[in-house]
Amino acid sequence: MSKARIPLLLLAAAAVACAPSRPAPRTAPGPATAAGPAARAEAIFQTGKARLEKGDMAGAKACFDQSLDVLLDAGADGPGRAEVGDLVRKISAIELNTLKDRNSPENGEHEAFLDQVIATPLFLPSEKDVQDLQQKVGEGAAVAYSLPVIVNPQVVSFLKAFQTIRHDGIQRALDRMGEFIGPFQEIFRRHGIPEDLAYLPIIESGFRVDATSRARARGAWQFMSSTARLFGLRVDWQVDERLDPFKAADAAARFLKHLYEEYGDWYIALACYNGGPRRVEKAMRALQTADFFTINQSRHIRRETKNYVPAFLASLIIARSPQEYGFAVGGGEPLLAGSRTVVVPSPVYLAAVAGRLQLPVAELKRLNPELLRDFTPSFVSEYALRVPATVDDAALAGLERIPPAKIPKFNSHRVRPGDTLSTIARRYGTSVRRIQEANRLRSTLIRPGMTLVIPGRG
Repeated sequence: MSKARIPLLLLAAAAVACAPSRPAPRTAPGPATAAGPAARAEAIFQTGKARLEKGDMAGAKACFDQSLDVLLDAGADGPGRAEVGDLVRKISAIELNTLKDRNSPENGEHEAFLDQVIATPLFLPSEKDVQDLQQKVGEGAAVAYSLPVIVNPQVVSFLKAFQTIRHDGIQRALDRMGEFIGPFQEIFRRHGIPEDLAYLPIIESGFRVDATSRARARGAWQFMSSTARLFGLRVDWQVDERLDPFKAADAAARFLKHLYEEYGDWYIALACYNGGPRRVEKAMRALQTADFFTINQSRHIRRETKNYVPAFLASLIIARSPQEYGFAVGGGEPLLAGSRTVVVPSPVYLAAVAGRLQLPVAELKRLNPELLRDFTPSFVSEYALRVPATVDDAALAGLERIPPAKIPKFNSHRVRPGDTLSTIARRYGTSVRRIQEANRLRSTLIRPGMTLVIPGRG
């Protein structure tokens, strides 16, 4: 029986679900005459420190990552274990003092945790460290996993980093995870794939439904908009279903299942989820192997994709036995738990619903993060809206009698180089303030490539 597949060319043409979550590191200026990898790495590291002192956090992280890459990519002919370890320790000290679990929200958005994970300096575990963890998670262990869990120095390195440098971020992810992990596992079981994959949002987003990466991937599952649409999520000026954690989980399950059917290996599927099928396929062809940890040792995939699978395995080991690794359980305030879904006419203004239910509009927006506007979508006649479970049944019964609203017309504008909010407002006969409100912009800063919703005259 033939399997229904989405052509890889189509996947390659679309942005991947978890495209690299930070821009490619800028080439850090350093002495052109630096002869060897150690000298080049040190020059780039010093440039990173200089950028950090000037407040350029992203530039500093990029330099630190690049300095490590110079040493790690040098291979057998490069510096030895001591030199790599020394650089790791210096970066770790900076991380502990300056960069630890730092969020950089933009326009009210929260940074995707993956942006921090991929910048995590790795420890250098001993053989005993590796053997001890292998015994803990091997056959006969208390926890049975639904997908293979390989333990190697990289996995142990991330586990140690998550227990120290990234402890707070992992703890917050575990706190948020509580209300989502059960429904996510049920979705994955329904699609016939390992339910342990439901823990992927730990490293993707820290289980934040509103997480946004530097590459503009969004939601708990960190979909790029094109891949989200490819797997059935609606992303437009009215709704962004990447922010609905349950719809996004269903899309992620279908995407991961497709990747597994294509490649027959969960580690390769995860690498493709992060770095894109085209890049991983190129590495497989070049090395004539489908073994992720062989590809992982090559220059054919990016550092963040090399780190992605071992980071996930480390987070999975912690999530399945949090107390054993120094983490608490049962904390955190639920976001959507304690709500239920009701069907309302659509489009309808959230203020009209809130008024009938005697709720703040902000409460409805919190429970329905996928709604980008102050009304339900205009492209459907009914909409399943989340409301607090404590709302009176008589009040809910009255919602079906709310007349559909007349939604104002909007234009969309793709920002081009040289555009400002003032010039755009003049072009469409509106005001800068109304454009800011429609797009939830806290400043007048815009960048080429953004798509703005432009309200009509008035």
